[in-house]
Amino acid sequence: MDRLPATGLVMIISIFSGCAAFRRICLVLAIQSFCSWMLVAALPIIVAARFGAGAELIGSLALRLLPRILFAPLAAALIRKAGPRVPVLCAIAGVATAIPAVTLAPNAVTVQAIILLIGLADTVIAPGLLTLRSASVPPGRNMEANTAFQAIDRFAKIFGPPAAGLAAAMASISATLLVLALGHLIAATLLVPRPPGSSDPREPTVSPTRNTWREAFAIMRGNPLLWALLIPAFGYMVSLGALQPFLLWLNRDQFHLGPEMWTMLLGAQGAGALLGVFVSNCIAKTLIDTRTLLLAYLFASLLEGISTFMLIFAPSHGAAMALLIVGGVPEMIAFATYFTLVQRCLCLERQVLFYALSLPLMDLGLMIGVLSGAMHASGPMTLGQFWLFACACTVLPVLPFLKWRKRAGRHRAAAQDQKHQRQP
Repeated sequence: MDRLPATGLVMIISIFSGCAAFRRICLVLAIQSFCSWMLVAALPIIVAARFGAGAELIGSLALRLLPRILFAPLAAALIRKAGPRVPVLCAIAGVATAIPAVTLAPNAVTVQAIILLIGLADTVIAPGLLTLRSASVPPGRNMEANTAFQAIDRFAKIFGPPAAGLAAAMASISATLLVLALGHLIAATLLVPRPPGSSDPREPTVSPTRNTWREAFAIMRGNPLLWALLIPAFGYMVSLGALQPFLLWLNRDQFHLGPEMWTMLLGAQGAGALLGVFVSNCIAKTLIDTRTLLLAYLFASLLEGISTFMLIFAPSHGAAMALLIVGGVPEMIAFATYFTLVQRCLCLERQVLFYALSLPLMDLGLMIGVLSGAMHASGPMTLGQFWLFACACTVLPVLPFLKWRKRAGRHRAAAQDQKHQRQP
């Protein structure tokens, strides 16, 4: 048993050593993810300090998500026509240009307009990077590669938010945003040369925008398993959207700490997911078929929702960090199995269409979660009631699919028994 984590680490290292395209995309992801998580932590600090932690904060968080919901089909059409590399490069460079303007904004409306522009760039970056990731995965190494991708994101989530809080406290928020802009420029520059051995997936047909959603729904109808991924993921994203304001309020109202300390809570969740990397690699060889991958995904989603609900009972900041670490482990497993199942079920071109449908739905879930914070900010709900609602959104959608999977397993077993009985 002691050798399992090391074996998983060796498996990931072997992918890095054997595939130049994979290494390049991982480096871009590492820089972009780190800066993105710093920005996730920095923007609420700016808005809360200048305009308050009520409606202005909730509105700013929601506005970043709005373009990703409204313009996702256009982004998918652009990526299919031009390939993901150039649009992602331009969008990351656009974010680098917009970030420093936040400190120069004279009022809340201007800040929210800049956040809206950043959200418009995110609309291209998110599906484009997912497509670049999929194209760089070596054949037969999906679970290990997806674990590595999630490890990069969670490593960024561990150190990005605390780095933003520390930089804001020790230097200034203006200097922090300049560093973030520079980081985005570096990530964009790394995409200028085409990654070795990679190719941009393209669709040479005429203007796929109008048919994107129709084709995506056709894919969903043809593969019912994708609903077992998408619906629980949507519920999880609602609770994830609620998590940001919840942690800010928990830190302020229950622990009575300064706004920089909430970045430590964000980092703790990433630390748990990084531990989940080793767990995912330990079980990667046992998740050899679609059935076991789906079971791992559903149970990991269930455990993540239950463990994070316990946050409301945390007696201290340290206890909340510990609970977030525990909840981050199944979250990591759910992410890795989700992307592995998508890659197993769909070819690369169909993955672009699936993400065109799923990403705006996930962003809609995030927005619903963020906006649900108004139920606490405006007074109808206590903080505990608000968090119960958010965690129920994670747990409840999983339960029907666990029952469906069990019933489907009984049907398969009965069919196999009948087949054996017919044999002489």
